[in-house]
Amino acid sequence: MVVATLVAAVAIALILLAAAHIHNGGSSAIGQVKLETAPTVAPPTPNPQTDPFGAPSAKPDYSVPPPPGQPTMVPTFGTKSTQRLYGADPFQEAVSVTQHVWTSALPENAPNENNNVPDRPWGLTLVTPDDPLTAITALPLLHFPNDAPVLYVTRHGIPKVTANEIKRLGDTGISRYHDVDAFLVGAAANPGVERQLKAMGLKYATVTAPSVPALANTVDKLYGRIENPDTGVPNMDNGAQDVMVGSMQSYRYMLPATHWVAHMASGLLWVNASSVPQATIDALERRHGRAHIYLFGGPQQISGPVAKQLAQYGTVMRVSNDDIVDFNAPPKETPVDTSIAFSKMWDVSGQVGWKITGPGHGFTLVNENDWQGAVASAPLSHLGFHSPLLLTDSAGRLPPQLDDYFKSAAPTYLTSPDDGPYNMTYVMGSWKQVTWPVQAHIDYVSEMMNRRVWSQAAGGRYADSQP
Repeated sequence: MVVATLVAAVAIALILLAAAHIHNGGSSAIGQVKLETAPTVAPPTPNPQTDPFGAPSAKPDYSVPPPPGQPTMVPTFGTKSTQRLYGADPFQEAVSVTQHVWTSALPENAPNENNNVPDRPWGLTLVTPDDPLTAITALPLLHFPNDAPVLYVTRHGIPKVTANEIKRLGDTGISRYHDVDAFLVGAAANPGVERQLKAMGLKYATVTAPSVPALANTVDKLYGRIENPDTGVPNMDNGAQDVMVGSMQSYRYMLPATHWVAHMASGLLWVNASSVPQATIDALERRHGRAHIYLFGGPQQISGPVAKQLAQYGTVMRVSNDDIVDFNAPPKETPVDTSIAFSKMWDVSGQVGWKITGPGHGFTLVNENDWQGAVASAPLSHLGFHSPLLLTDSAGRLPPQLDDYFKSAAPTYLTSPDDGPYNMTYVMGSWKQVTWPVQAHIDYVSEMMNRRVWSQAAGGRYADSQP
């Protein structure tokens, strides 16, 4: 008993000594174990407006583990009618999108896995996040029959977050194009990226050119050869040969087109504000005068003489918020206005436009300064809700015209809210790109409302979403 008492005393003394050492020094290395004091977290200050019953604690109460067998998948923040696809940088943004769209839960050789089953993509489109014109130009490669979402790499290799996602996706290969797994576009075609893809066992094709217009022509020929080998020109199911055209000096106006070319087989070409590059002319000449040409922006972005020159190769229509009935003088054009105009428009001849003027649809919201998020989110218009791109010019508030559009497209009911329809808005990027209050506001104005209530002046039913 004496011995036991002595052992206990020694143990207590050692514990007290260790505690004193930790308290004085902040940390202590005992063998291979490092003990550290927990950081002091100041209690949150209650806001009477948002926390009427006191502020909650300053840390999450629980965490969400990834699905079994998917250790790299990251939880995201969703509400009734919004879903945040978070990314602190372009690499994360792209991965958040592909993790949301492709579960990759079935074996690669599962029945029909290599057909139109949205479990795994058929390929990948790799670009760098430092070149907006090249990244936008690559987007036609995303659409079927390639089914090749965008992931970002660097000019020297593949970062870990992208490499892990390439492995998780486990694409099936593009059967209509030599079973290629990845298109390396522009600066993504570098020795570091190629070396890492070879090590993973992926088959790739490089897509490069000496200039942006020439690259667009190269992509147009490549995608046309895969999508429509009879003529080599991308076409719609009615034979329409649609071409989205933007100004290299005003590329933000072209961002809404990224989601369209991911959704429907189209060309994507570039002009200057006051001239047409020869490579663009070459691409249009392949249409033999039958092109449906859509200009993104007003005359300040793409001049009248350029529009007239392009009209030699087909019909020309501007994607613009101008309307000769509504406006005595042309209104100001902004990327925000262009995105709303394209979401509303419908051209029956080219089968172009989202024709969303009522509820029952998806949207993708991106800060216009986050072009990387706009490009990376294009698969959200390719599968699932088929959500066109809407742009905001502020992280902390919606522009008035965009706020009005969300309200006008909100769902309402006359009989029962379970009749639907419902809206969904994907919010791209970090809290610095689009804040949580903005996401919450979109959720609030997008909720199903009772149309019989006298104060409900906005919104509609599914039948209202017609051209």
